[in-house]
Amino acid sequence: MRRKRKKDDYPKDWDVVEESQDPDEYPPRVTRPDVIARRARNKITNCVAVKTSLNTFFKRGGRFLPGRALPWEEVLADMNKGYWRRTCWQTFIFYGFSKRTRRYRSSTAVMKLLRYSKVKGELGESLKTYNSSRCARSPQANGGYINQGWSHNTGDQMAMMTKNALSMNFYRRFHTFLKRTYMIDGKKAHEEYVRTGTRFDEIVLEWRAKVPRKPNGYLADEAHQLIPLTYLLLQDIEDRNTHGKDAIDEGDLFQEIRVFSILPTKKGFECSPMKMCQLGLWGLLKRAGFAAPKPGKGLFAGEIVTDGKVVSIMMRKPKKEAGPARTYTEKDFDVVWGLDPGRRDMFVATNQFEESVSCSSKEFYEEARYTKAKQKIKEWQDRHPKVLEAIRNMRTKKTASPEKLKVYIAFMTQRMDLLLRSSQLKPFRRLRFRIFLFMTKKLRQLCERLTPRGKRVVVGFGDWSNQDVAGIIKKSPAGPVKVFERELARYCTVIPIAEYRTSKVHFECQRQLKNQYSQRLCRDGEIRTQKVHSVLHCLNNGCRGMTVNRDVNASRNMRRLLECKLRGQDRPLAYTRQARA
Repeated sequence: MRRKRKKDDYPKDWDVVEESQDPDEYPPRVTRPDVIARRARNKITNCVAVKTSLNTFFKRGGRFLPGRALPWEEVLADMNKGYWRRTCWQTFIFYGFSKRTRRYRSSTAVMKLLRYSKVKGELGESLKTYNSSRCARSPQANGGYINQGWSHNTGDQMAMMTKNALSMNFYRRFHTFLKRTYMIDGKKAHEEYVRTGTRFDEIVLEWRAKVPRKPNGYLADEAHQLIPLTYLLLQDIEDRNTHGKDAIDEGDLFQEIRVFSILPTKKGFECSPMKMCQLGLWGLLKRAGFAAPKPGKGLFAGEIVTDGKVVSIMMRKPKKEAGPARTYTEKDFDVVWGLDPGRRDMFVATNQFEESVSCSSKEFYEEARYTKAKQKIKEWQDRHPKVLEAIRNMRTKKTASPEKLKVYIAFMTQRMDLLLRSSQLKPFRRLRFRIFLFMTKKLRQLCERLTPRGKRVVVGFGDWSNQDVAGIIKKSPAGPVKVFERELARYCTVIPIAEYRTSKVHFECQRQLKNQYSQRLCRDGEIRTQKVHSVLHCLNNGCRGMTVNRDVNASRNMRRLLECKLRGQDRPLAYTRQARA
């Protein structure tokens, strides 16, 4: 290999220019206005987040704890094992309480009782039942120094998830149970509800007497009151799935009913991110062999949050004085968008110039590399026979039978360490970090499409809460809707708009739209007339039978409601509950 040429080796006809040492000839330093604004904002805000990578944080402590290695991976694995164990034990507790309606202990109390060796009474019996089902050879989670700061946070999370799961899902499942038991569809069920003098009214009154209520007469939403009926609904589903195959005729296809768990358990078998408070940080230091810092005038705000990719450390800052609430008018903005979030389409937005911007959920997940990541993970699992065997042969936890739950616990206790280790490998974490980067990139591109440079933009964001599956119970929107709303608020002004009747009212005439129907070939080979969800039809004579896209029409209605709010006008009557009467 030839050596590198020196300055004397260049041909004489080449002009060799010496580097100038005069500092005045250097280009001026680039100043970033966003950095200057962030520094000025940090001086007056209540707290600021210091971010570092998760790998740097638990190996070297980052900028917050320089030179101190924290046992982050070990504690994260132990907390996931302990969290899974407590959710399973809590299910055994609720099996005992399913036959009575008295109040049960909170999930936080259940987490605290695990720190003591002696648990008496009904809780002790449920703990013995759980311990008899687990594999005795499998090591339990090490709870040294982390029971206080970590378990308390997970206990609060368990209590919140239990309350939400029962209150959100019970009445939808109860309505489905009535329709399935008495062989009626939703339309007939509504007719039978309003009729009088029929046999079905007596059945409805009988079941209404069993549904718990508050002292003021409204339906109850407390978990301990809904457990007995929830247990009854799950038992009915399992009995139908068990004996349904024998009841149908030969040659017919039997479709099982989807089962569910009585209480929520740990999602998946990967290492879920955990929230750590100040007590949890001191426990980490003690577990690593370091003495806890002496109390003083520290800047630490007592909270550390991680999503598995980065760590955010909240630092105290002077509190900003609360000013008067800002009001907006139409003159404050150049572009006004109405945005309708959804499930199939992530969002559809329309502005006052009738320009539309949309993004489907399929497009978002493909460009965020979620689809490729799933394929990659499947390839990794196929290369590891033990992991593949644990995933394919995993028992179900969605059951009303304690015996089936015992089989699931015995299976998982032997393989929990293997599954947690596989999800903590560096390629797996790197893949998740790449997904996070591409997701952030896609969200930034969508925000830039809605906010042109040099324009003052306001977006009326629909408050879709995915409540159409239940009708009464409000749930969380699917997909990255909330993440997109938070990201969009960094680029422009975002004002929430109530979505009530925006997808049912025609933008032009403010009359109610009707569904379109078309004939479709079903899986069983028969042609049926079915409703088309994305296309609506206006029966008003002035519109002359116009058909509109459901999401585009809803986004235009969002824009109208936003304009009314900016003008200080009341909500139009067509978008209120009085219009239904």
